Amino acid sequence: MIAGMEGLARAMGDDEFLECMQRYAQRFTTYRDRLPLIPYAYTRTQLFRAPRYEVVVMRWSPGSISPIHDHGTSDCWVLMMEGALDVENFDRDEDGSGSIVNLRPTGKISLGRGDVDHRGGPTELHRVRNSSDETAYTLQLYAEPIHAYTVVDAHSRQCRLVTATCDLELLEI
Repeated sequence: MIAGMEGLARAMGDDEFLECMQRYAQRFTTYRDRLPLIPYAYTRTQLFRAPRYEVVVMRWSPGSISPIHDHGTSDCWVLMMEGALDVENFDRDEDGSGSIVNLRPTGKISLGRGDVDHRGGPTELHRVRNSSDETAYTLQLYAEPIHAYTVVDAHSRQCRLVTATCDLELLEI
């Protein structure tokens, strides 16, 4: 079993999701070098899409950082394939329907190869950073496929709804 799959199996509780993640984790070396590279940024590549879920692989360049964001109405399971990432977690004081959000930092975690993380719903906000000098890769399953999510400006706390996009599709893998 691939490192992290045991933890992923416990977190997911859905055999179809797990089998799909395992399939793309096992094939990682076949598509790794085809993933787009943007210095100091991250990229999203869609590998699979079904009505109930989608699988995306992300390439995190050294120094890349996401905005503070949620995953909309989707659950997201993350499997660290390579490298390491730091995640800052936040709670919001309200339901997120307003244009300004009150954030409360709730802690930080570090993810390394084989680690699993889970995010669910619009109240879980976080920011992801690659603080290292090495590229990091994550494999992510979104259930339901992610269409839109909220981004929060770290300084003004202003929210905006963003359409989820991918930089590339490798659906034949």
